Amino acid sequence: MKFFLPFTVRIYECNNNGTLKLPSLLNYMQEIAALHTVDLKITIPDLLPRGLTWMLSRYHIVIDRYPRFREHVNMSTWVAAHSGYFSIRDYSMKTESGESLARITSSWVLYSIREKKIVLLEDALPLNDIISERALEDNFPSLPALEEVQSERNFQVRIHDLDINNHVNNRVIVEWALEAVPPLIAASHTLTELEITFKEQAFYGDTILSQCELQDKGEQMTGFHHILNNKGNILIARLRTRWKRSET
Repeated sequence: MKFFLPFTVRIYECNNNGTLKLPSLLNYMQEIAALHTVDLKITIPDLLPRGLTWMLSRYHIVIDRYPRFREHVNMSTWVAAHSGYFSIRDYSMKTESGESLARITSSWVLYSIREKKIVLLEDALPLNDIISERALEDNFPSLPALEEVQSERNFQVRIHDLDINNHVNNRVIVEWALEAVPPLIAASHTLTELEITFKEQAFYGDTILSQCELQDKGEQMTGFHHILNNKGNILIARLRTRWKRSET
């Protein structure tokens, strides 16, 4: 079944243009997915006694329009596929009148804390509540690597960056990537699409390097991003972003 949840855009969820920030959308995604897993009885607290937890592998977000402060939006989520090692969860965000605001697909794995490896879903967590519908068609091919570092930022992992799994929340990793985008580009362009692959976890006390490369294609700009753990130069995440020139 699809799970629905309304949101009203709050002032602290907005940027200086009065529209929803992308990290706020990521929080909406986490909230609705968590509540849906309560209904399905597959929450992280349900799984931890079995030595299992959910880990996010990939997601792909397309923004059709950012909602504004106090705008009412409706989000839905559902499990679009659940087989092998990957569970596909999709999302849709629309206005009350049905206008599409965002389309999202994500890929999750079930991780054995005891064995420190991902496990087959059919063996550990069979699930029949599947809707074979995609908000966004994507078979998650490998994302291209960054070739030239044009800008970079350093970060220290804070306690408040951690989530229920005691590692850095996925929203924070996206924030690190966006912080490396030069301010002039961020001010003159609007982020319309984001893809991310999570490679490793980050923990409290880690020092993080966010690297960015931008390719200008006229009206559209493409960003390539690496998030690295400075200890051992370990790749934590790879991203691709797309930006369009903001209307003046």
